[in-house]
Amino acid sequence: MDDKALQQCGCWHNGQHYPVGSEFWTDNSCSTKCTCPTRGGKVQCSSASCPAGQYCGVQNGKPECLDHTYGICNVHGDPHYVTFDKVTHDFMGNCTYTLAKVCSNSSVPYFNVEAKNETSCVVPWRPTLTRARQPA
Repeated sequence: MDDKALQQCGCWHNGQHYPVGSEFWTDNSCSTKCTCPTRGGKVQCSSASCPAGQYCGVQNGKPECLDHTYGICNVHGDPHYVTFDKVTHDFMGNCTYTLAKVCSNSSVPYFNVEAKNETSCVVPWRPTLTRARQPA
């Protein structure tokens, strides 16, 4: 086999084949990134991390840097709400609050998450999370 044919073969790393020019992470924490160079077949690795605004996640069985596409809201205590934009609210009384729901047509299945404030003799406040049906 001539040198040009060898260069087109790609690289092997830990029993996995990678095409010439490809980049890949060697661990699920995205701390070591490797490349299969265009010349030769020896894998080159170095310390790396995901860029700002991304996190390391596993997709299709392989680690990747993925965009943050989710948010976290939090309900706790008597009752404290921290919204997706990290604003804190305190609501008292017997009420039901919508925490999250699908607002428009999208590829996301319809859902509706609510917290229900109820006073009780044992617990002063407890959230109740429910999944609602899609409106008709």
